[in-house]
Amino acid sequence: MKTSLSKVLIAALLSNTPIASANSQDEQALMAKVQGFYGWVLKNGKQVSALQPQIKDIAGSKKFQLDTKNLKTFSGKFMASGYFAPDFPAALERYYGKYQQQFKAYTDAEFAQMAKDGRGPLMETEDMDIFFCAQEYEYKSSFIKKIKAKAIKLEGDKASVTVVSPYQWEAEFKFVKVDQRWLIAGYCVFQ
Repeated sequence: MKTSLSKVLIAALLSNTPIASANSQDEQALMAKVQGFYGWVLKNGKQVSALQPQIKDIAGSKKFQLDTKNLKTFSGKFMASGYFAPDFPAALERYYGKYQQQFKAYTDAEFAQMAKDGRGPLMETEDMDIFFCAQEYEYKSSFIKKIKAKAIKLEGDKASVTVVSPYQWEAEFKFVKVDQRWLIAGYCVFQ
């Protein structure tokens, strides 16, 4: 029996035929979830991204703040997609909350200096596509189909998937298994 199994393994290695792993079903499910998410983005991305928290100037001053009034609606859109784990809204709150606190801590002198020099992007989400975690993406299904897994790590009911686009940009997704389904727990800056 050992000899037969060894011969099969050697033959498969020599022929470059992939050997199905015990986790191949999970790996396929994870990539299907990523592809499904990007399909959802194709249909809903513009509407959802318009709801994300924005930096707003405070009238009559040189100060600004992070306007999070739509944060619940914004995270609700992600959750309504069916691709995200129940704790994903907390990842969004952590990300935007970090900047909200940072901006509140700026001194009048720091605000004045930024008003003089120009502010530039202060959060990654100001300078990137929040879904593909990069710049200059095309929202086309042909582009999405070309996104491939670079690395998949499975650890019980948790997984991570690093995907690479046709432009060679990488994005990392964190997953958790909930009721036998893989759901996105975090991705990109939303961890």
